[in-house]
Amino acid sequence: MNLRTIYNRAGERAVLLCPPHPKYGGSMYDVRLERISRKLILRRISTLRFDYRSVEKAVEDAKICFECLKERHGSVGVLGYSFGSVIASHICGNAIALLSPFRRIDGYELRDCDAPKLVVIAKRDQFISLRDSLSILGLLSEPKRVVILETDHFYTGKFDVLSDIVAEFFDSNL
Repeated sequence: MNLRTIYNRAGERAVLLCPPHPKYGGSMYDVRLERISRKLILRRISTLRFDYRSVEKAVEDAKICFECLKERHGSVGVLGYSFGSVIASHICGNAIALLSPFRRIDGYELRDCDAPKLVVIAKRDQFISLRDSLSILGLLSEPKRVVILETDHFYTGKFDVLSDIVAEFFDSNL
C-alpha cells in the first residue's frame, strides 16, 4: 500500500479529511483542508489527510484511512470537500461534513447515513447550481445542519468562517 498521508494526533476524537478531485489538483494539501485541520487540532481533535492513489480507488483509499483512525480513536468523523464529499459519504463515521457535495461524479453517487450531518453550500458555486445543491439536501436524512455561505466553490474569502463552522460541528458531534 502506497498511500500518502498526514496524521496529526491531538486527542481521542479524530476526523478523516477527503480531498477534492485529484485530476483537478485536489490533494491532502488543499488549503481548505489544511485550515480545517488546524482548527480541529486546536479543539484537540486528531486529523488524517491523504491523497488518493487514483480516482478508481478513491473509496478504497478513504476506507483504509478510516479504519486506521478507528483503531486509534474512540470517535471518528469524516469530512469531504467537492469530489471528496461523495467519497466521504461512502464511509460516514460518527459524524460527517459535506462541503459543496455533488450528487454523483465519476461513477460515484452520494450516499445517505444516520450520523449527524453538516452540509455547507457555496451560494455562487461555479460547478453546481444553488438549486441543485438544495435538491441534494432532500436526499439526506436528519439530523443535518445546513450552512449556505456567500462565496464560490473554492470558498474564496471564507476559509476562516468555513473552518470555524466545521470545527464547531465536529466538536459538538464526536
